This record gives sequence, C-alpha cells and structure tokens, in this order.
Amino acid sequence: MRVRLIAIFVLLLSLLALATGLATLTSMKRDSEAQAADILNVATKVLRQALDIRAEQLSDSVRILAADFGFRRAVATAEQETIESVLQNHGSRINANLMLLLSPQGELLASSDMQINIADIQPLFSQIGNTSATVADIITLNGQPYQLVLAPVSAPNLIAWAGMGFPLDAPLAAKIKSITGLDLSFVTRPDNTPVLHSSTLDLSHQQKLPLLLPQLVLHANEAQSNPEQDYISVAVALDKQQQLWAVQHLPNQRWLSSYQQFRRQLLLIFGAALSLAILVAVIFARSISRPLDALSQFARRVGQGYDDAPPGGGSDEIGLLGTTLHTMQINIRQREQQLLHNAEHDSLTGLYNRAAIERLLPQILAQQNGSLLQINIQQFKHLNDVLGFSHADQLLVQLAQRLQQMQQVQQVQPSPLLLARLGGDEFLLVYGKALTIAEVQAKLTLLAEPYPLDDSLISLKFCAGVYHFTQGQHSVNDALRRSDIALDNARRLPQRIAIYQMGQDESHQRELQLIRDLPAALQQGQFYVVYQPKVDIRQQRCISAEALIRWQHPQLGFVAPDQFIMLAEHAGNIGLITDWMLQQVICQTARWWQQGVQLKVAVNLSVVDLLNPLLCDNISRLLSQQQLPATALALEITESAIMQDAATVIQQLSKLKALGITLAIDDFGTGQSSLAYLKQLPVHEVKIDRAFVKDIEHNSNDALIVAATTQLAHSLGFSVTAEGLEQRAGLTQLLQCQCDTVQGYYFSKPLQAGQFSLWLEQFNRQQQHWFATESTA
Repeated sequence: MRVRLIAIFVLLLSLLALATGLATLTSMKRDSEAQAADILNVATKVLRQALDIRAEQLSDSVRILAADFGFRRAVATAEQETIESVLQNHGSRINANLMLLLSPQGELLASSDMQINIADIQPLFSQIGNTSATVADIITLNGQPYQLVLAPVSAPNLIAWAGMGFPLDAPLAAKIKSITGLDLSFVTRPDNTPVLHSSTLDLSHQQKLPLLLPQLVLHANEAQSNPEQDYISVAVALDKQQQLWAVQHLPNQRWLSSYQQFRRQLLLIFGAALSLAILVAVIFARSISRPLDALSQFARRVGQGYDDAPPGGGSDEIGLLGTTLHTMQINIRQREQQLLHNAEHDSLTGLYNRAAIERLLPQILAQQNGSLLQINIQQFKHLNDVLGFSHADQLLVQLAQRLQQMQQVQQVQPSPLLLARLGGDEFLLVYGKALTIAEVQAKLTLLAEPYPLDDSLISLKFCAGVYHFTQGQHSVNDALRRSDIALDNARRLPQRIAIYQMGQDESHQRELQLIRDLPAALQQGQFYVVYQPKVDIRQQRCISAEALIRWQHPQLGFVAPDQFIMLAEHAGNIGLITDWMLQQVICQTARWWQQGVQLKVAVNLSVVDLLNPLLCDNISRLLSQQQLPATALALEITESAIMQDAATVIQQLSKLKALGITLAIDDFGTGQSSLAYLKQLPVHEVKIDRAFVKDIEHNSNDALIVAATTQLAHSLGFSVTAEGLEQRAGLTQLLQCQCDTVQGYYFSKPLQAGQFSLWLEQFNRQQQHWFATESTA
C-alpha cells in the first residue's frame, strides 16, 4: 500500500506537470513558429523592396541614357563605336553589369556581354507590346539571373531600345543578408527543375538545399521546415514566369533558443516538485501503512496456521479489521477441517474418494506388498434406468455400508487398509497382502446377498479386478490403471474375476497408441487395400471381389483389422476409416472399369456408418466424381449392426438400394434375431459365415446348415455367398448346396490391386483348373 500511495502521488503530479508542460510548451512553440514566419515575411518584403529600388535606379539611368542627344544621334546614324562607348560610360556610373541596345524589332545591336543570347531577352521584350513605356523584369541571361530594364530611344520616332541590368548573384545575396540578417539563395527553374544558383549558406547546407527546393517551390510564400536543415525557409517567385526564385532562410536557433530555455526551466521546476511530492508521499504513506503492515503479518501467520493474537489497535477501522481477522482465524480453522473431509470423501457414501487415494496410496505402495481390488457392479446403468437415480443411489449407500461392515466378518479377512469409491459404481479396496481368487470370490459372494429397497430385495452382480503390487512402487496412476485393466478383463470372463498379468499393461498402451496414431496413419499412407475374389461357381467366373483394409504400422508392424477396427469403433474414429476406404475402393474400381474389367467390389460398413445420415450423399458424390455406376459397388453389413437400431438401418439400406448399390448381410448365422428381420431387409445377398464353411467337407451339420440357409435365402430372392472355402472338397459340397458365389483361400488370399489384376487374368485363362474335379464328376 505504501508503494501504491507513493505511486499515486507521483503519478498525479507527473500527469499534472506533463499536461501543464505540454500545453505551455505547445503554446510557446506555436508562438515561436508564428514569430519565425513573421520574420520571414518581413525579410521577403525587404527583399522585394530592395529589388524594386534597384529596378527604379535602373529605370532612371536607362531613361537618362535614352534621352541623351549624342546617344540618340549615334543610334540613328548607327555609329557602333559611339554607341558602345556611351553604353559603357552610363553603365559604369551606376555599376550596372549589363548594358545593351535592341532594335525596335528586338534584334541585338550592342551589348556589354557578347555571350548574351537574344532569345533570353525575348520574354522581357514580349512585354513591350504596342506601348513605348519602360519595362522591367528579372530574367535569365546566359544562365545568370539578371534584373533588367528596357527603355525606348526616340528621335522622335522609336529607333531602338536601351537596356541595363544587375545580376542576382552572391554579392547581391550577401548585401541583402546584411539588411535582413537572413541567409538568401537564388534559384532558377530551367525545365521546371529547381537549381540552386547562388546562396549565402555554408557549403554543407548548400549541398542539402537542392533536395528541399521542390517542396519549397510547391509551397511558395509559406514557411517550411525540414529535419535535414537547421533553417525555416520560404520561397518567393521573382519573375512573372516563375522561373527565378529567392529562398530566405531563418536559422532555427534564433526562434528555438527562448523555447528551449523555457523548457529547461519547466523541467527544473517539475523535478523539484516531484522530489517534494515523493517526500510528502513517503511520510503520509508510512503513517497509514505501518498498522496495516502489522495486520498483514498477522493475516499471513493465520494463513500459515499459527494461532497468534491480533495486533492491538484502538477502535478505528484498523482496530476493527484486527478483531475481524481474529474471528476469521477461528472460522477458517473449522472450515479447513470440513473442506479437507469433503475434498477426500465421497459425498454420497462417505468413503474415501479418488483424491484421497492419490494422496494416501503412494505411502502404502512404497512400504509394503499388497493388492488393489477394484469392484464394479454389472449393468448398473440398467439399474439406474429401471429403478431411477434416487433408488440407485440408495443401493450404492448400502453397498458402501456392507463394504465397511465386511471388515468385521471373519470369513472375508483381511480387512482393507483403504476403502474408496472411485466414481460411479466402482469401488477400490487396498490390502496389505496378495489376494487369491478364492478370497476375492468370498468377498463378492458376501456383497452379492440381496439388498432391501422399498419392501423389495435387489440382487447385484459384481466383477472384480486384482492387481498385486510390490514394495517400492511409487506410481499411483500405473497401479490404478493396471487394476482397471484387470477389471476390464474380468468383464469378459465367466467367473467375473481377473488378476492383472504382466504384459497386459503393454497391450493396453498398444491399444492407446493405435487409437492415437490412426487418424495420422490414414494421411501418411500406412493403410492399404487388398481385394479377395468372389467366384461365381455356377458360371465359373469371377466378376466381384471384397475390399479389405490393412494397416502396416511403422513401429508396431502389421496390425490385425479386427483389432484396430474395434478400437476405432470404440474411439469414434470408424467414420474416418470408412470414408478413406470408400474413396480408395471407388477410385480403384473406376480404374478397372476404364480398363474394361467390370468388377463389382464390396466394402464393409459398421453400425456407426449406417447411422450416419450423410452416408448416401457421400457415396453418391464419390461415384459421380469417378463416373462409376452404382452397380459397381456393393456394401456388406453384419447382422449385429442391423440389430442395434433396426428401423434406422433398414431406412438407410433402402436409400442405398434405391441408388442401385448391391447390399449384402455379412457373417449370416452368427448374429441374433436374424430370421425376424431377414424378410424386412432390402438386401440382395446373404453371406454365410466362414464358421459353417471352412470344415463343410468333414462336418455334416455344417453342410446341413449351409444347405438350409441357401434354400431359405433363395426363397426370399437373395443370392448366397459362402465365405472361408479352403479345400477343393468343400467346393463340391457348396455346389451341392446350390451356393451362388464362393470366397476363400482356395481361390485366392486377399491381394493388392496389381496382384489381383494378374490373378484375374490367370483365372480367366485357367478357370477349369479350379473346377476340374466338379467337371469330371
């Protein structure tokens, strides 16, 4: 607070001083700039007046010359020597640098400067017109600016024009500078490009001036400043054609000196005021902050858990604050105890929660061997739906009480070191010894006894996962993960009890890696498609195939499709695989059709794909892009997928069938309620699962099932494909069962597109080889 008070004082004073200084300095600078502009305006007037005086002097001298009788006679008689002598005498009287004589038509008759070009005088001569009056202007003669006056010579008619001129050069600029006190530069504009002719500036500033001339000429008669120069300058046109300019320069120091002096004074005043303000602020802040500092020290020790008395301090606000802090100290201690209990205990059952396990379990893992027993209620979600959340919560409370009472039951000893609810319907028990399957079964048997609920008895079923830990293990996450893996395995076992085995954690990590790597693998070319022929055994030809996906992982090697497809379905990534597969298969099928090989290729769909409302549109778009007819594509759906949401799936299949796509039921005979929905399904083909085909030549029951299924499918208008044929003898059985199509290793394993094309060519040439036995029969 002391720092803030001092900062506020200093900030307010600084802002006030800054605002005052800026306003004052801005005003002074504006006034100084206005004074500088006035000085330049006065200097400009002096310059023009000096040039006007010179022009009048020239005009008087020229009129006297034109009135001289001897001069007029010499002009009339064209006595050249006399004319030149008279011009020289009159010019020397007034120190004129240029004397000349022109004919009435503007021809040059005599000149004191033989390099004068009559074309240079023409702009001034053109001003005479039909008058016989004296004219004066500033023009450029032979690259040199002159102030020139022309007067008529009459005897009594006009016989010539006499002229006198002064150059606008450095001596003239220096003379005018001695009057105005300002530097002066003369500038010419041949071809509208400003060129410095002469100047009183020093050499360095003269070298910089040409870069500034265009801007000065553009803003004529306006004072201009530039950081390249230490001057404020103004440009003034000297002639009517604006080809000759004078630039006056006012040094910045002349108008900035007072401004800079006043600015230094302001800074001194501001520095003194700031020092005084800091001193006053420090004294004032200390008088306020000392008692507050004592209170803050007390509050800090309260926060650290010390039981101190508050600093004494009267009846003012600070004393009241001290009393309030002491009351707060007492309340905080009570609330901490309650918060600590709430933070580490489940609000429903009163057992330890996961946070408590993460705090307490590391010490147990580090000091002894033991077991983690993770228990889960089977189908608890179904109980929630049937009983309602309120009754389900009552069951959880009773289960927690039974877990606590179980510690006193001799048959299920030992007692757990920790008992916690991890969340939902999962409970964790930590034991100081390695549990056996029999001990776990005894505990589950006790827990499975019926629970009273609203005059009813509810029986629960449990599954349990056990992880045996060894002394020195410090990772709570690893221990909990392994017990969870064991629990997952228990759900798939008949006895519903599983003990974690070495290597299962690596398998779990492998699955996590596959889920994580799958999206990128689709983009990086790790996946590829293989095609297995489907042979029409009646017509002895191959006009269809099934597309299967394969994954070659760069670190894990070949990954079985059953493994990563199941993981993709659980992780919600199966749609990515389906989209990629459809894209690859449709493109390859289109290439075969372009080559004249009109194959029908089948792609497998999952239940997630069938529930996607955009499936039909996506497939239609891909077919249209590749210009492939819908009849070239077949889709295979498992019975289990149909059973999950039969109404939606049947509606989706109807849309696909309307497109012209062939639909097949895959793995027929292994699902549930197959016959109940078979008559409703808008499909074309039934594929008998390989479980009934691979040993059909040895198993009469398999042959009977295949024959019956084939007859049923044919009765409903479906074609039949048998999967998994591996032996020639089985082909005979399938022909006798009247199957339409056969797929299996007997004809070919799944092949990549290039290999499949070669196999198809060979099959078409030698199909009798595969059917030789049947033909003979």
